[in-house]
Amino acid sequence: MERAQVEQLWESTKKVLAGEMSEISFNTWISPIEAISYEEETLNLRVPNDFHKSFAEQYIPLIRNSIKTSYGTEMIIQMFISGSEPSVTSSPLTLKTSDIPEDNGSYRTGRINPQYSFDTFVVGSGNRFAHAACVAVAEKQGGRNFNPLFLYGGSGLGKTHLMHAIGNSIRKRHPDKSVLYVQSEQFVNEFIMTIKENKYDDFRGKYRSTDILLIDDIQFIEGKNEMQIEFFHTFNSLYESGKHIVMTCDKPPQSLAKLEERLRTRFSCGLTVDIQPPDYETRIAILKKRAQLSNSEVPEEVFEYIASNIATNIRELEGAFNTVLCYSLLAGGITTESAKEALKDMISPVAARKVTCEFIIDIVSNFYNITPSDLKSKRRSNEVAVPRHIAMYLCRNILDMTFPQIGSEFGNRDHSTVMHACSKISDEINAYTETRKDIDELIKRIKG
Repeated sequence: MERAQVEQLWESTKKVLAGEMSEISFNTWISPIEAISYEEETLNLRVPNDFHKSFAEQYIPLIRNSIKTSYGTEMIIQMFISGSEPSVTSSPLTLKTSDIPEDNGSYRTGRINPQYSFDTFVVGSGNRFAHAACVAVAEKQGGRNFNPLFLYGGSGLGKTHLMHAIGNSIRKRHPDKSVLYVQSEQFVNEFIMTIKENKYDDFRGKYRSTDILLIDDIQFIEGKNEMQIEFFHTFNSLYESGKHIVMTCDKPPQSLAKLEERLRTRFSCGLTVDIQPPDYETRIAILKKRAQLSNSEVPEEVFEYIASNIATNIRELEGAFNTVLCYSLLAGGITTESAKEALKDMISPVAARKVTCEFIIDIVSNFYNITPSDLKSKRRSNEVAVPRHIAMYLCRNILDMTFPQIGSEFGNRDHSTVMHACSKISDEINAYTETRKDIDELIKRIKG
């Protein structure tokens, strides 16, 4: 489709959209979008920035329906930030609507999201090993290096981002290699359709001929016996051919109770890496990256407010940041007050966070880049002993815990040990050492 035709198609679509949306929504989110090209059954659109893209994507189903209303056919919609658009090519309008899967975002299942790269991934203490493993897989194709790579962790911690980053990197370095990304649920649905239509050769040819298979949320095949048998043979075919397999999951292979033992052992035979929730510094870095991508000037105290109150999920963190940016359009600027107002339903001052000994241990361990188990261990090295003493001091002064109670929480230590630790930290605070600065920062994080 020539550029003029693409622009005409988009103008016709916008006329339909204008009648389906409020004027302010249309003018804010749809009007600034430009059509780039039509290729491979996909309409590519340009949006001004990442912030705009995150909100405009919610209208993709409506855009598809509007195109169908105007042209009687369906298209896949992709949105690109200005400056990252694909090269413009001409492609005839020969759509096969029955072949188009449901679109659940800016890319269809099986297509790598170009916005997810290693450059846009913020590395912190909780994901550093996972990031390094993914970079190694992307850079050292061939053989059985880290194969399979199994990434696991909670929702919204960056597993999918890393998986797409692998795909983008390999395609850039090795354009001749075949890279296939699929969500596990889609893999299951395709297999069900394969059984229904008796097209096993097509299904197996698709998944067993790729150079690298990226499969997201592998836990969806739990309890599906026929699916597990098929994936077992697919896995073996790729592995024995020296092809790479990367999987993500919400838990480690050993915890997939409804998975066949032979699959569990294969999932564990390569490299298994967990991704932890981001620490405070990483959350700040993520927010600053988002601000940079959206070309937004954000006060430091706003970063600190969001990072201090949303601690476990990157997706929620970015969602909160987008909410603050959107609210700032109405408030006339970004301030701590406007951020608090924008996030009042997400961060309720009434429902104040519950501070416990475990919570303090988590905050302190993240601050000093060690683990909670280190604080409770018998290790006496300075890098562990000092944070342990500080955590004990904070439990004593914030929670008013007794010395025996604190000792019990920190590996059943004697109360005299806790007394000595608290006294030592108190002396350092009075002497205005660096410890006092650390204590002030930790209290700020604990109390939010």
